[in-house]
Amino acid sequence: MISILDQFEQGDESTSKIAPTSKQLLDESFDRDADLGGIPILTKKKVNFSPSDKITQLLVNNEYVVLVMVNNVLLRINLKQDNIEEIDTLKTSSLKVKQLFLDPFGEHLLISCGNITSSQLFYATKQLSKLKPVGKYQGSEITSVAWNYDRKMKSTSSTTGPILLGNSSGAIIETQLGTEFDRFFQGSVVQYWKEVFDISKGHPIPIIGLQYHRVGKSDLFYILAITPTKLYQFVDFILNKDERPMLQQIFNNYLTIPERFYEIPTVVRHSKLHFYFLNDDFTVPKYFGFLTELGVFVAEVDINKDDKTIFSSHELIEYSRLYGRDDDDFSVPLSMTFTRYHVLLLFPERVIAVSLIAPADRNASQVMDEDYCSDIHGRLLNITKDLMTGTIWLYAERAVFRYKIVKEDRHVWKVYLDKGMFEEAKEICINNPYRMNQVLVRQAEHFFNSKQYENSALIYANLNISFEEIVLKFLHLNEKKPIKLFLMKKLDSLKSQDYTKITMITLWLIELFANELAILRNYKQEKSLEYIMLQESFQQFLSRPIIQDCIRKNWESIYDILASHGDVNFMIWLALENQDYKRVIQHYLNEENIAEALTLLDNHPFSELFYTFSSDLVEKAPAQTVSILIKQGQKLDPLKVINTLIIPNPSERLALEIIRYLEYSIHCLNCHVESVHNYLISLYIKHNREKLMNYLKLQGREITAVSYNPEFALRLCREHQLGEACVQLSIVLGLWEAAVDLALTISVDLAKTTASLPNNNMELSKKLWLKIAQYVVKQNNDIEQAMCFLEECKFIKIEDILPFFPDFVTIDHFKDAVCSSLEEYNKDIQNLKEEMEDATKSAEVIRSEILSFRNAYMLIQPSNECSSCQEQLVTKAFYTFPCSHCFHADCLIKEMQPFVDPSIINSVKELQNQLSTLYQNNKDISQSLEVISRRDKIKESLDKLLAAECFFCGEIMISLIDKPFIEDADFENIKQEWE
Repeated sequence: MISILDQFEQGDESTSKIAPTSKQLLDESFDRDADLGGIPILTKKKVNFSPSDKITQLLVNNEYVVLVMVNNVLLRINLKQDNIEEIDTLKTSSLKVKQLFLDPFGEHLLISCGNITSSQLFYATKQLSKLKPVGKYQGSEITSVAWNYDRKMKSTSSTTGPILLGNSSGAIIETQLGTEFDRFFQGSVVQYWKEVFDISKGHPIPIIGLQYHRVGKSDLFYILAITPTKLYQFVDFILNKDERPMLQQIFNNYLTIPERFYEIPTVVRHSKLHFYFLNDDFTVPKYFGFLTELGVFVAEVDINKDDKTIFSSHELIEYSRLYGRDDDDFSVPLSMTFTRYHVLLLFPERVIAVSLIAPADRNASQVMDEDYCSDIHGRLLNITKDLMTGTIWLYAERAVFRYKIVKEDRHVWKVYLDKGMFEEAKEICINNPYRMNQVLVRQAEHFFNSKQYENSALIYANLNISFEEIVLKFLHLNEKKPIKLFLMKKLDSLKSQDYTKITMITLWLIELFANELAILRNYKQEKSLEYIMLQESFQQFLSRPIIQDCIRKNWESIYDILASHGDVNFMIWLALENQDYKRVIQHYLNEENIAEALTLLDNHPFSELFYTFSSDLVEKAPAQTVSILIKQGQKLDPLKVINTLIIPNPSERLALEIIRYLEYSIHCLNCHVESVHNYLISLYIKHNREKLMNYLKLQGREITAVSYNPEFALRLCREHQLGEACVQLSIVLGLWEAAVDLALTISVDLAKTTASLPNNNMELSKKLWLKIAQYVVKQNNDIEQAMCFLEECKFIKIEDILPFFPDFVTIDHFKDAVCSSLEEYNKDIQNLKEEMEDATKSAEVIRSEILSFRNAYMLIQPSNECSSCQEQLVTKAFYTFPCSHCFHADCLIKEMQPFVDPSIINSVKELQNQLSTLYQNNKDISQSLEVISRRDKIKESLDKLLAAECFFCGEIMISLIDKPFIEDADFENIKQEWE
């Protein structure tokens, strides 16, 4: 189906937005809108509509068209529904349609009609198919209507809400019209009707334009009225919006004060008051204007509730200067309407787009585009705008056209730029990188030339122009803040992959900060607010992630910069912020500030720091350092720590602290590293010999259990003549004889203690005791003490030590020992006799039992059953056991099969097969002795395998005592069966 009015909508060309390169930003050929040069701003299309007669007036709002033809026929066209409705109420009337007034939502229509003698006003809505007279109004002609722009009125289409009417006599009338009043007030569509203000002051003057608006959602309202030579402004608050008449609350404040108005050039009679709104809810008006005889009056809306004005300044776009040159032979436009950046003026033969922004060059043309029209469709009558959709409509006597505005801001940005209106220019160029770059360059140059260097630096940092060129501009300045600001902003714009640039700029900025701080320090300004704030700014800069990464990769260069300016405190702060504790601790050590170094080490316990600095710190503060090391516990590797604590010839105090850490490592950290224990032994030997023996005893006598090197320890102890320790170490090494020999040089008691240790080796123990006895007898000539050894050591007899006594010794010295020895031998002989008698009796008992078993038998009854299958026993070959269990041979094999080695079962089956073969091959009664002998051997072998023991009472069943009744693999299935 073809629409009544062609939609004439062309889709915007979709272009992929690819980030431009810096070269493209500087090359005009990459201007995205450059190709619009051949495309006009104004593009019109004739709609598919042919009127039956000449059109006189046409209005469009919210895609709802109302037009009147010469024959007084009124057409209403709903573009959304492709519906045409004709109203010919006035067709036979003597009244002619003077003006049409359509509200912005297309819901309400007022028609001003009249002839030479009278005037009348009619009202209609979308729902009414007939015109309704507005009361019995027969007064002056209605020349303007101020509609209610409140969007709530759109949802309530049955009433207009409060509106203002201006007539040809200068009176302003407030009324409210609607079809709902038609039911309650005897056919009238008027709720109320009241004249609220008269600007004629007794001299009739037509009101050409009239509008009122609410400021946002506030209670502030303003009313604008224009006459041929004056502009009236009414601004005030409406406290009661339900009061009717509502707008009279504003006019009442102007009744008692002198008349206030603004003189304007003479307004042409066919002009209208036009507003341009930035949004479609009519809450943000941008500017208003109307046609005068000299030019287009345009003013930007700027409400001042104190001065009660609607605008503060205005501009008159003179017809004579439209093309940038004086033209006395100009014509006045027929009509006008606003777009975002232009005012469209209709002349008898063309439509021109005039820029609302006057060019910086007064001789430049303000006409941005012209669209000429032929006269084949009759005279051009008017240009109007749909306030809801923004569509521009042009109509002639025989045709209707619709305009499409194509990229109207293509030249505006340049005008803004030439006038120094940079923010407005940037708003337009936001999607055109080339033009945006041009605007930013000009703005940066403007700020630089006007000595606003910091603003200039911020903009330059975002530009894709030569870095060196910009830097040179700022380097010539005495003030360093702009260059620093530029570099910081430039740094923000760099990507992480621009590592070289980031490094260069970061180092430069650090140099600038450090230099500023150094200058202030030279003037003793360390406590000044400027210095403190500069320090904080520097710290914030260095704390940024991108800077942190750069610092980590360029430590040395940055520290060199700070060191060149003598900024030690900042070097320490920077190192701490970046966890470069190694550098800070080294600085404290160089400054002999041991307390700070220890505090830092304690607060930031990184193991590598301890491994690096423990040797230096422990020499200068042994107790504190060791305490911190112990505090770390298992976080440190004792071996690595001890490597740092190995100090040649340590002082007594230092050695004791090292011993304290070694003891902690061994006893609390369970350190078994041999070198650690060896070092502890060496320190014990040199500085704390009292603890050495305790340590050796704790380690034990087993050489495989000790953590130290016994040979190393023994060598040290010999060098320092520690005899008792040497004895203990000789024991560990298994040098028992050497240990006893060494112990005898110290004391006999120590030797006896040593000799009593190898309890499990009687031969060795006896040898050691004899060595002691020999020493006592020969060296000490102490026979009584030697006799005591016989009581202390059970391995030594009197006869063992007799060879050690001298020849002149009488028996009286060891008579008791000899008697005791003889008695002991006598007891041993008696015990042997008793054991021999017991063995003889046991042999006789066993012999008698064997004889009784030879004659033993078991009686098998016919009723006896197999213990496995419970069937009669004698029906098959069977085995019976002394425990009274009986099994068929087959059943016994079946029972044993799961529990014995498969090789046994295979042997049983093989023997059974051999036995069966013998029976099959030798069925004769008379069998040879060889066959019988062979059969008996097979049976004997089979019996050994099957009848060695009862299956139920023997080893097999005992070994199964820990086996579950139900296997794990079958448990779940059986469980489900039980459930």
